Amino acid sequence: MSSWWDAAASALLGSTCVGCETPGRPWCSECAAAFAESVDPVLAAVDPPLIVACRYDGCVPEAIVGYKDRGISSLRPLLGHVLAAGVLEAVELIGASPTTTLVPAATSSAAVRRRGFDHMWELARTASAATDLPAGRLLRAGSRADQARLSFAARRRNVHSTMHVTRTGDGPVIVVDDVRTSGATLAECDRALTEGGYEVVAHVVIAGSIIDPTCAQDR
Repeated sequence: MSSWWDAAASALLGSTCVGCETPGRPWCSECAAAFAESVDPVLAAVDPPLIVACRYDGCVPEAIVGYKDRGISSLRPLLGHVLAAGVLEAVELIGASPTTTLVPAATSSAAVRRRGFDHMWELARTASAATDLPAGRLLRAGSRADQARLSFAARRRNVHSTMHVTRTGDGPVIVVDDVRTSGATLAECDRALTEGGYEVVAHVVIAGSIIDPTCAQDR
């Protein structure tokens, strides 16, 4: 049935898998299985703890880009539950209380308008439902350049002082994001939340490079 449907979808819709470019569905069962096998949440940095749910390689980058930039909404449950796996690892590691709030890294308003939705808020909501932790849209981002082609130093300059909290408060929060590269976005989230009165107890990302936590200083 699956192969018949994939062939029909390819013929009628011109669809191909974003992971392997096989004609058929936007995300094939083979790539779904490969992604699931790659999920292995690990502690990648400390102060605060950073949990990376899987490495940023294989079909993982294509899944993330396919969801947030190509609008393949069927990838939201997959990515949201991968994020949830990382959150549960963080909760076990730090002994987080049930009131710890999941806070998505803020997406610029320009990116939200271009995509038509706030991808990290949707993923945070999915992870919230899977972990029974509350999610809060506590960060807002100002204008900034696209980070994709910037150097690590330029990324830090690009996001510096661009975020602020939507409301002040207190209590523990876990910052969640899709990908960690230079750590500039997470550091800016920390700055804004701490100044707003919150305590950042952990970071959780869907994918990133695996760092030795004993020597990781750059978040």
